[in-house]
Amino acid sequence: MIKYAVLQNPGHNRVYFNSSGKLAKNELSALFWDNITEIKEELFGGIEYITFFSENKLSEENIILLSRLSFVYAIFEVADSNLFLPVTKNHSYFFGDDLNMILKYSGKTNEIFTRMIINLAVFASGFKNKFLETLNLLDPVCGKGTTVFDGLICGYNSYGIDLSEKLINESSQFLKKYLETGRYKHSLKEEKISGIGCENKAFKSQRHLFDVAKNKVDQKENKNLTCEFIGGDARNINKYYKKNNFHIIVGDLPYGIQHENTTGKDKMRNPVNLIKTSIPVWTEVLKPNGAIVLSWNTFLLKREELENIFVENKLEIINFGDFSHRVDQAINRDVIVGVKR
Repeated sequence: MIKYAVLQNPGHNRVYFNSSGKLAKNELSALFWDNITEIKEELFGGIEYITFFSENKLSEENIILLSRLSFVYAIFEVADSNLFLPVTKNHSYFFGDDLNMILKYSGKTNEIFTRMIINLAVFASGFKNKFLETLNLLDPVCGKGTTVFDGLICGYNSYGIDLSEKLINESSQFLKKYLETGRYKHSLKEEKISGIGCENKAFKSQRHLFDVAKNKVDQKENKNLTCEFIGGDARNINKYYKKNNFHIIVGDLPYGIQHENTTGKDKMRNPVNLIKTSIPVWTEVLKPNGAIVLSWNTFLLKREELENIFVENKLEIINFGDFSHRVDQAINRDVIVGVKR
């Protein structure tokens, strides 16, 4: 048996406070399932690590997977007498992490948490073994695009929908400037789309479609990524995209603090209203064996109620452990994982 130790990202504890160790162990367990044993927190030299045992030396593919975990800062093989042997990280990202760190704004979902829920979606889906291939990711409540940008970093075609055309325009402009500054080969197509959507009402939405390659060689060899932002209603996703289109759907639902008593269009900012009317549509555009992972404020929607909605829509609940944690006094965040069967 070979022992490994993982040093957590310094920002990990700031995100989850006293829950950081619990979430790190559950994310690691979700990655490897039964291939590793004795996952626990250990102190070495006064510093806390997540340690585990593997029957065999980690393969290069496993090191890439491990490197992509949200909490991983450094990896070590632990030899006799607790000698730490550094293991070179290799996450094989398409973009650098700076894509998701430059843009700062109030209410932004933390990048570490975003990476974790994307990982859970990939690990739960039937496409785990294709994690280095170009999967299709959708965030139906994308805001300014934290999940979309993180999907691009991982090398996935990434799509985001939000009610606010203002936020969508800002996200599109930010990505355009980032690609220009980094001299990535890219094109941007912007168009209006319209039709009859939910509640039999006409809709008009703005679509921003990016085609991105690292360089001319990749562009000629069609090693491109697609990124798309749409300013529109998440309940109309089946009007924007065909059935069985996405490998994973990942979203951090609105916490409902500012919108709990709103009416009209902004009523859909309330996660209770949003989820009840949207899950059937979101499931429709998800591929068979695709996964949907959502985080939400349990003070507004009980887990049992959300699980019932998932089951009613033929989503199998996957239990990766307890991911609940307090964000602040008004928000207790949890994560639900479902797979389309």
